[in-house]
Amino acid sequence: HDANDHNLLLKGRPFIMRLQKLLARASNQPHNESKDSQMRAYFLAVPILFLVVQLAAQQPPERTTVSDILKKMGSSKMDERENAFDEGSNLLASENPAPKDIERLRLGMIGLLTSENAKNFPDEEMAKVAKTSGCGNGADNCAGDGEAYDEDADAESSRYIQRLISTVEGFNDERAIPALAGAVCWGDSVTKALLALGDKALAPVLEQLKSRNSSLRMCSLDMVISLEAPNHLVSQLRIKELIRSSLNDPDPTVRSSVIRAIDCRKDRQDFVPLLPEVAKTDPFILPADGPAFDGGDGGKFYPVRADARKALRHIQNNQPCGFE
Repeated sequence: HDANDHNLLLKGRPFIMRLQKLLARASNQPHNESKDSQMRAYFLAVPILFLVVQLAAQQPPERTTVSDILKKMGSSKMDERENAFDEGSNLLASENPAPKDIERLRLGMIGLLTSENAKNFPDEEMAKVAKTSGCGNGADNCAGDGEAYDEDADAESSRYIQRLISTVEGFNDERAIPALAGAVCWGDSVTKALLALGDKALAPVLEQLKSRNSSLRMCSLDMVISLEAPNHLVSQLRIKELIRSSLNDPDPTVRSSVIRAIDCRKDRQDFVPLLPEVAKTDPFILPADGPAFDGGDGGKFYPVRADARKALRHIQNNQPCGFE
């Protein structure tokens, strides 16, 4: 028996013993009296059994401990990790949680976000996974072996990660900086949370520029650029150095993103000497039905080159930025 069964037996035992005595007494009576006693005992048994069932229903569920929650946060199954997060959130929101429980749960959730960030696979691994039969239209839509991509499950997973990030943001805890830096692609709220933690957040974000995940590099660069003004946490010279180096990023998506960022900068004239080289030599080519819209590249389509030429036209003609 578990703890609830044991408690039920303890509470119901007096009634059961009373019933047993009545039945025993009835069996020792003469036939007619015994029959009447047995009938009375049986009628008494019904409310006793009903009361026992009611007692069982009133038994409170066994309380989940913080240790149980933290253990489930380390599960290999996302639904179990999500359930653990929900249980931890409910405990934090309960009346007067113990300070030690608050501390353990906060650190556990920060660690949980760090673990979820580990799903930011390097580009080369994502490319391999995207070729497997379990993928939909890309590496982000991969299911397990032999499974179809489940859009609803993917949406639920995203909602869970967003709730986890929002909770960790709310801690306003410097110990969460590395975890939040690894989640920088999840939106402006992460950027705001990192900015609120001050210049201590800068180093972990800069570290993400070395990530083997191109999306994380691109999001981190966007955030670092945002630190230039009005926060002035990063000097303009440092920002320019990072932009220049990112024009040589191995991923063409990052290079295009950098060019578009240059196009919208107030000091974009300073990058004019760099853009013509990109417009002529960037190696990324895509199959296309026709050449770039501006007719460049000899009938072939080099999208990063086309972006660089467009940015140059905007700068040279004093036109507003934009690539729509």
